[in-house]
Amino acid sequence: MSKVVPAVLVYLACLIAPVPASAFCIQNDSEQRLFVEVGDHGIEYRKWIEPGSTACCDWRQENCNWTRAADGRLSVRLFGQRRDAAPACTYSVRANGHLRLSHFAPPGQCKWEP
Repeated sequence: MSKVVPAVLVYLACLIAPVPASAFCIQNDSEQRLFVEVGDHGIEYRKWIEPGSTACCDWRQENCNWTRAADGRLSVRLFGQRRDAAPACTYSVRANGHLRLSHFAPPGQCKWEP
């Protein structure tokens, strides 16, 4: 058996490892650097996410979750290079959930995978 097989198995295990239940995570699998805002009612998490990167925020932190509940629904707004424009795409995520953006195609045609 080659050494490549165990390395591949470790890599696959990392990909399917559970996301921490204490955080929402937004995974950017698109080919573009994007700006994300998550939240409502003046409490928002804001972050640039590089291609292939993930941004997470603990739902118990005030700046991450205005609902203060793990199962609260939060609005996700995604921007391209211009943060002052209207959001290119929107979606929602549970305060302790995970979203994966597989394709960025504004306006409103982004492909999200919960």
